[in-house]
Amino acid sequence: MKRLLTIILFLTLFLPLDAQSLKVDINNQKELKTLSAAEINAIFDKANPEFKALALQKMADDKFKTLNGSLLIALDNRVIVRKTSGYARLYKKGRDLSGMTQAQMSQARDSLKNKLLNETPFELASVSKQFTAVAILKLASQGKLSLHDYLGKYYPSSPYLGITIHNLLSHTSGLPEYFDFPAKYWDSVEYVDNRMAIDTLFGRKEKIMFKPGFEYKYVNTNYIILADIVSKVSEMPFEQYMADSIFSPLGMCNTFYFTEKKEHSDIVFPRGHLASGEEVAFEPLDGTIGDKGLYSCAEDLLKWKIALFDEHAVIPQEWLEKAIVPENNLINGAKPSELYGYGYHIEVTEAHGKLIYHGGLWHGFNHIMAYRPSDNLFFICLSNYRNRVHVGKCDAILSILDGI
Repeated sequence: MKRLLTIILFLTLFLPLDAQSLKVDINNQKELKTLSAAEINAIFDKANPEFKALALQKMADDKFKTLNGSLLIALDNRVIVRKTSGYARLYKKGRDLSGMTQAQMSQARDSLKNKLLNETPFELASVSKQFTAVAILKLASQGKLSLHDYLGKYYPSSPYLGITIHNLLSHTSGLPEYFDFPAKYWDSVEYVDNRMAIDTLFGRKEKIMFKPGFEYKYVNTNYIILADIVSKVSEMPFEQYMADSIFSPLGMCNTFYFTEKKEHSDIVFPRGHLASGEEVAFEPLDGTIGDKGLYSCAEDLLKWKIALFDEHAVIPQEWLEKAIVPENNLINGAKPSELYGYGYHIEVTEAHGKLIYHGGLWHGFNHIMAYRPSDNLFFICLSNYRNRVHVGKCDAILSILDGI
């Protein structure tokens, strides 16, 4: 009974609800013992979502005091939490800050243009992969390519046999990680582009890790090749295809690739920072895209989520379903270390049900983006400071919503 009184007081003071909508005459102080089960249930139905929203807001305030980045939590596309704080550059230490005095660094850090805003674009790291996967599925839905196409169709000089687009999407190709190639391969360039990395892979005939389809190994090489295939099939640069067919139509005004940074000279781009606060300098592998390299903000990512999952405005629903079910099933019947669709990790637990998500980690950028179909939860945390603020918070959010 005390709990019921608390809920009624909460509704009276804080919620934009009237007694008639609840079928409870609070103003006339109807005796609680006379309430029907339906009336009591109506009160709980109205109160629970608001209590959970308040709990999420409190958690964000309590737990994200050290956030340097953006946080957004939406439930059924209603934004519950929207928080952005911190700096594009921390100005503590780093290679590109040599020669600056402490006073100069403090002044630069506190300048207005260095403050992070809701529309500030972050390097998404591997959160970028879902966009590349959807671009492939879009072309496949239009009959312009097949997920069963072999690599050799697009690269006749490829020394690798039996690898399909499906293998690339699901990380079952066996291709080696181009991140692990010797740094001397890139000594002569400022930035490596996709074609350069692919030509190096094929030209040097780097050793394949396993026969296609027999193992699962998360490898970034797969997604730079997929981005290049999008370019080949669409007959335009990958960046242009993505802008013309996805970003512009969805109104994602602050979304573009690293290779397009010069066209956005008015933006102070966030630099990634290690846990020590040290700023990570740009380096040659920043230039490859498709596996990473996409810049965006939380507001644009919410537009993406709504268009993709709710409105099916990007690709038909039957093609989206291919992305969000496990596709890394192995030919030999072995179980992969985790479930992966096309551009998305998938997790199913008894406590929280099905979760579709992807993290991002690259040179001091550290992100998580998650979507739960059962209640249309969307959670995104973008940070350019690798201090692990968001670690474990997705589970905390789910626990609040599930009453655990």
